Amino acid sequence: MNIFDEQFCEYIESLILKEVFSDGVLIADTKGIIRYMNTYNKEIFFFNHREAVGKHILQLYPDVDPENSTLLNALKGIPTLGRQTTQTAFNGQTCIFYEHTIPLKVAGKIIGAVSSAKFAASYRRELSIKPPELNQPKQFYEISDIIGSSLIVQHLKEQLRSVSKTSSSVLLCGETGTGKELAAQSIHSASKRREKYFISQNCSAIPLNLLEGLLFGTTKGSFTGAEDKAGIFEIADGGTIFLDEVNSMDMNMQTKILKVIEEKKVTRLGSNKAIPVDVRIISAMNEDPLTCIEQNRFRADLYYRLLTVQIKMPTLKERLEDLPLLIQYYIDYYNKEMGKSIKGVSSQVLEALTAYDWPGNVRELRNVIESAFNFAGDEYIDYEHLPASLSTKRGQILINRERKDFSFPVVCKGRTLTESVEAYEKNCIENEIQMTNSLSELASNLGISRQSLSYKLKKYQIKLPWAT
Repeated sequence: MNIFDEQFCEYIESLILKEVFSDGVLIADTKGIIRYMNTYNKEIFFFNHREAVGKHILQLYPDVDPENSTLLNALKGIPTLGRQTTQTAFNGQTCIFYEHTIPLKVAGKIIGAVSSAKFAASYRRELSIKPPELNQPKQFYEISDIIGSSLIVQHLKEQLRSVSKTSSSVLLCGETGTGKELAAQSIHSASKRREKYFISQNCSAIPLNLLEGLLFGTTKGSFTGAEDKAGIFEIADGGTIFLDEVNSMDMNMQTKILKVIEEKKVTRLGSNKAIPVDVRIISAMNEDPLTCIEQNRFRADLYYRLLTVQIKMPTLKERLEDLPLLIQYYIDYYNKEMGKSIKGVSSQVLEALTAYDWPGNVRELRNVIESAFNFAGDEYIDYEHLPASLSTKRGQILINRERKDFSFPVVCKGRTLTESVEAYEKNCIENEIQMTNSLSELASNLGISRQSLSYKLKKYQIKLPWAT
């Protein structure tokens, strides 16, 4: 009998997640062979379940000294709690994370070990040692990877191309799920710094003392267990650092970041030696910067230092004309991931997705499509395959169907998905015009900018009766 069956591992995983917030869980048997792996942030972990299960931990991380392996130590009965670890995987990707690794016991006997990790940062080794003809996969996203043909997305791409030519600090502002890291990577990939490191650091939920060592490095003996380690600023010298959710950073840390920006030098913890660094800083905020400043949660001087260039990331609601392209992209993606042959979505599903507010933006759309793929078995994603998170909107749509008073143009032969969405969008604008008296009011009621509205009015050749 295999004790490490899926049900047992999922039970262990649920116990771990009740205790610590984690980006991933890994379970190994007494020999150090991986029996289970699950990750909750696919942008972070660089090998999947199929690549991990069945391998020894030292096969996944060949650079790790067996004596320092937290998982192998746990198999000896030695737990590791909250330790910052830097490991390079077999695929050359280096990851900095905080891990909890503990023995797994049954009736007092160690039967394995379980490790949970919270991501801190990542970067790749230099790939120049490998000839280009090997056709290496792209390291980071590029501007061409941003999906969308709407006016607002075209404008965003132009902004990213323009700022990539300089080394000015960039502040990306936008709601959660709008693709701020994708934009940051795109700037780096198009810049002169693309041959150097790009390091992403999420500033939220990391204690001040740990974050300081992570950013600036440590000196052996500066605190218990400290080693001589370079920080992110040193590692990224000549490259780019992306500070995500910088608005969540402790005020004291904001002061130190400001000093590094002004002096272009870092000092490791426990040292008095200043080390020159040349890095471009791209930062991101998921709140209004001025509101954070007014509430004394963000330093005004740091804001203006980071604000050399500010780019607003559009919400999905502001770019609904890109919805068909995004839907098809994720359908193609999950067809490959799950071995299915889904062709598209039904007219009811398109109606629901178009009417939805998308508070989680593109990231939420991705999750919705992935969820639907788990239930869809036919050629199309149908109404009943949608997740419960859309239930409110679906309920409203069902009521309209019973009354037979909805005017959504159904998808039919001779009309593409894009054409159907455009027809629906035009219908929504024309209906709303009857209840408004100004361009600003119309844009506000539709939840889009005046610039986007003007583009749509011109695109659909809609005339405003009160503007003539």
